Amino acid sequence: MIRSLLFVLALTFIACGGDDDHVALDAGADAGRRDAGPPVVLQVFTYTPDGCDYEVSTPEVQDPGLGDEVIGEGAPDHVHTSFAGPSWSSFAVNWRTDRETLASALLYGTDEDAVRAAEGPGEGVASQRGHTFLVASAFDPTGTRLHEVHVCALEPSTTYYYKVGGPGRWSEVYDYATAPALGTTEAWSFAITGDARNNRDNAWPLSQRRIMNRGVDLQIFSGDAVFLGALQRDWELFFGARADDFEVTELLARVAFMPTNGNHEGLAVNYLAQFALPQEVSPGERGQGEEWYSFDFGNAHFVVLNDTVLDQDVIAGAQGTWLREDLAAVDRERTPWIFAMHHRPFYTCESNHRPDLGLRAAWQPIFDEHEVDVVFNGHNHVYERSRPIRGVDGGEPRLAAEGPDAVPVMTRAGEGSGGPSGTLYVVAAAVGAPLYDASAACEFTHVATSETNYGVVEIEDRTLTITIRNVMTDALIDTFSYSK
Repeated sequence: MIRSLLFVLALTFIACGGDDDHVALDAGADAGRRDAGPPVVLQVFTYTPDGCDYEVSTPEVQDPGLGDEVIGEGAPDHVHTSFAGPSWSSFAVNWRTDRETLASALLYGTDEDAVRAAEGPGEGVASQRGHTFLVASAFDPTGTRLHEVHVCALEPSTTYYYKVGGPGRWSEVYDYATAPALGTTEAWSFAITGDARNNRDNAWPLSQRRIMNRGVDLQIFSGDAVFLGALQRDWELFFGARADDFEVTELLARVAFMPTNGNHEGLAVNYLAQFALPQEVSPGERGQGEEWYSFDFGNAHFVVLNDTVLDQDVIAGAQGTWLREDLAAVDRERTPWIFAMHHRPFYTCESNHRPDLGLRAAWQPIFDEHEVDVVFNGHNHVYERSRPIRGVDGGEPRLAAEGPDAVPVMTRAGEGSGGPSGTLYVVAAAVGAPLYDASAACEFTHVATSETNYGVVEIEDRTLTITIRNVMTDALIDTFSYSK
């Protein structure tokens, strides 16, 4: 009943308050529990997928368990990928079906024609079984059937073809490439997006079509995918969005999508149910370990944080402790690049949301200590790039570099730490949410503009290039590069 009350209050809060509200709630699948009728039974299902060396747990949902061969009327849709294990040897797939379908299978191999023709495992085609569950609310009382499969023990930098579903009801065949071997010096790239929720002017699917044309290997998302994370209908609009003849599945089924929780998701069970993310539960963490997490990709380490919490003490407490320990364990020889992502920025200038000074006090000293290269945020629906920052003086940022491009100055071997002179804080949001005003009046701001935007980060060994473009026109907004 507490979750039900939180859900109703949150829905009213957002509907009445508009964009400026920070919603921190834990709206679960039982949020729609009615007074009449049998009680809804919520369960967490945990298992180790075949061939994987990590456990998978569902959120608290209805009817969770391993899929069997029961097939309903509709084919799988809203197929999208991520990973919960090593990015170079595993991937996971989530999708939706009708309520009656329990089949949760995936066929895969390196021969596209063989996978397309297969109805089960055979020569050149392997199978993997996953799990299924229902996620329900007052707005979806019968529940939506979701599925998830994890595939492990794969080869790095290898393209696999796969389809999901069950005999007679398969999805189309998609290709998915595993990440390069850990520590690679070869070129690779990732996209950064955020704040898709209203999908104004079809900016969300248009951004995905443009990103697909850029040929990225990974996409990270800084939160607020939907207007309200506890509404499954919002997620269906998100995964089913189209721009002309392009549907976002065309990219999301092929390139891993790694999100963070935003204030509009509120760590709702529907948010947790959509994605397969690393689940190493740390002390004080909710969401079966998906509240905050980290992963390696290529020669970079990513930390994904949650700044929309029920208890603010978690920010500097349990989560801050985890962050410091996680970054301390990074091997900068193998993964010289470190990127952080969370939703609410603590360096942002004259927009709808002011800088979050509590987050700055809790996390910037850790970012400074471990010389994080770039921090990506959303929440303010603009594009902003800070000047390099390392440390604070009396609560104000210590600007660590000057110059026409305001990129980090890299110290030479034997001069200082050998790391960058400061961290860049980048707000790259607005792939569908309404635009806010932007200003570059703050001393720490290098560039700011009120435009729909998406970013592509290209890495080749120890050289990084970031390019930001306008979603609607694909015109260049900002670009810079540096090496270390």
